[in-house]
Amino acid sequence: MNLFNLIKERVPILDVINEHTILKKIGGYWKGQCPFHSERTASFTVSPHREMFYCFGCQAGGDVISFLSKIENCTQIEAAKQLAERYGIELPENFTHETITLDEKKRYFSLCQLVAHWANAQLLKTAHALSYLQQRSVSQKSIESFKLGYFPEGEKGIKDLIREAAQQNFLLEDLFQAGIINEGKTYYSPFEGRILFPIKDHIGHYCGFGGRIFKPGDQRSKYYNSKENSFFQKGSLLFGFDSAKKEMQKINSAFLVEGYTDCIALVQHGYPNTVATLGTACTPEHLKALSHQIHTLYVLYDNDDAGHKATLRLAQLCWQFDLEIKVIVLPEAKDPAAFFETQTDLAFFIEKAPDVLEFFLTSLGQEYATKPLTLKLQATRSFLEIIKKLDDPLKKEILLQRAASIFGLPLASLRQELSSFTPESFEKNQKFEEKPVLTELSSLEKNFISAIFNNIELLEKPQVKDLLDYLPEPFYTIMKKAPQFEKEVDTERRFITFFDTLEEQEKTLVNQLLFTQEEESYDIEQLLLLLEKKYWKKIVSFTKIKLSQAQEENDPERIRIIVGSFLELKKRLLHKGLI
Repeated sequence: MNLFNLIKERVPILDVINEHTILKKIGGYWKGQCPFHSERTASFTVSPHREMFYCFGCQAGGDVISFLSKIENCTQIEAAKQLAERYGIELPENFTHETITLDEKKRYFSLCQLVAHWANAQLLKTAHALSYLQQRSVSQKSIESFKLGYFPEGEKGIKDLIREAAQQNFLLEDLFQAGIINEGKTYYSPFEGRILFPIKDHIGHYCGFGGRIFKPGDQRSKYYNSKENSFFQKGSLLFGFDSAKKEMQKINSAFLVEGYTDCIALVQHGYPNTVATLGTACTPEHLKALSHQIHTLYVLYDNDDAGHKATLRLAQLCWQFDLEIKVIVLPEAKDPAAFFETQTDLAFFIEKAPDVLEFFLTSLGQEYATKPLTLKLQATRSFLEIIKKLDDPLKKEILLQRAASIFGLPLASLRQELSSFTPESFEKNQKFEEKPVLTELSSLEKNFISAIFNNIELLEKPQVKDLLDYLPEPFYTIMKKAPQFEKEVDTERRFITFFDTLEEQEKTLVNQLLFTQEEESYDIEQLLLLLEKKYWKKIVSFTKIKLSQAQEENDPERIRIIVGSFLELKKRLLHKGLI
């Protein structure tokens, strides 16, 4: 257990927060006025058993350490020290988030390198894993240069890695601390049965891994990344950056994609200046690192809603950096890896790539005329908030004229509105407009997710796992991250362990959901039946797709399982009169 978790476990969050605001018990929660902003109606909520707080007014949320850090205006390390001193928790001398020495750093990097080379050797002798990569058009050269690997399933692979590590003077505890192996009833790894993509820092040290499922029927989350630690921070690392740097500097440009296989596909097709984010949104730290190497950044995200939203977020960040960001729009329903299955040259799309702010403006303007007034105002102000930050007055004027044309508004009105924006109003609007909402979830889906969060062991039920596939985004992605903790030893802390792995916006969504749902004892069997009825058409459609895939792969056993499972579900729903 790391030191932050030790502090959170021993310090009662209610005791600390009660010193700063008056809380009253309401059901299973405690409520009061938020200490972080002025309000008349109590919107600040604390859940002692989950060790969390959340405010529905200003969206502040987190654990006892983040609360004290915010209230005292200090770092989380300083807050942790205060709590440790007050509650008599012994900390190592010169405590930081993780007490680090140069030797520990080198040891961690060396261990990651060992695991990368070991997994690469496993891949080269595992036919079905190699076959998958060949199907994805990953070359032998890429397997070697990116040191792609495979983590075998089962006890034999675990023992083999432990033995390999021991030969190089690494302890089992080292593998535990690096998150490569976990301890449950037996030893296991969250990377088992996954293709491994080793991740290096900017100077080439192996520091973590991305693991991708590939076997048919694997119901785990598609990707699993190493847990963050002092040496592995997803928000500041880019896959392929260490090897792409030299080429970036030569031609003063780079390509940014979302996935590991997309990055490899571009490199294979003559674009060695390509990098990828690690399953997260592009951050200011990513852009800052790139701006030190290049002037022009070409963004190739998937041509879908999620990809477009990620690109629009980049437009909101670009003003902070000396980067010219252009957006490459691939043909409909194509991601970069899929694009190269039928084409080999990006030149046409590179030439036509619009500036990110032009792309942002065009996206906001789509169907602008038919939008209700509130959405028109929101779209216009979102645009003005961004260009207010630009230093180049000529670029501002050109974009204003373009906006006037797209929005059908007088140029003078846009200029006047722009002049009324202040940094304070910008920050305030950003803070409240970006808050996630739960409107995409039905009450039935909210109850289903809450039931799981209140009893994470429900994920061991096949029916529950199957229904996760039909939840709307981003809840599908959030819920798919939970099953990896089924083997956690301390079952009472499974939810907290899961929650700590979420991105900040995902945490906010989970907070909102849990604090708006009344704690109750759910009839899970009834919930499952009602959800199966709700998703029946999707289930039928998805079953046809799975059957088609199994038939193409000539897998009679999988066909038998898919048909049997579907008929059993249909029989159950017919018996209850639900279809």
